Amino acid sequence: MIKTEKQGLIQLLKISLPYIVVTAAYTVFILGLEEYFGDHIYKIPRQIGSVFGLAVAFFLGFRMNSSYDRWWEARKIFGELTNNTRSFAAKIYAY
Repeated sequence: MIKTEKQGLIQLLKISLPYIVVTAAYTVFILGLEEYFGDHIYKIPRQIGSVFGLAVAFFLGFRMNSSYDRWWEARKIFGELTNNTRSFAAKIYAY
């Protein structure tokens, strides 16, 4: 038997709130630096986003393809198991 702990939204907030606060403070700090010093702190070329987007698309495509192959293989094995079980039950019944 699998037992799980039922924890609610309050418990989740207690765990994640420090991380959210630190991330928000870091974001506000970086945005404040950007506003104070201008646009010359960091400049990201627009091509980087498209290159990363294309790489992520290929990565997800290959992962989806492999997961579909595994699902199809499991479906075939489960169908074979079902057929074997049915024929075994029929033989037991006939015996």
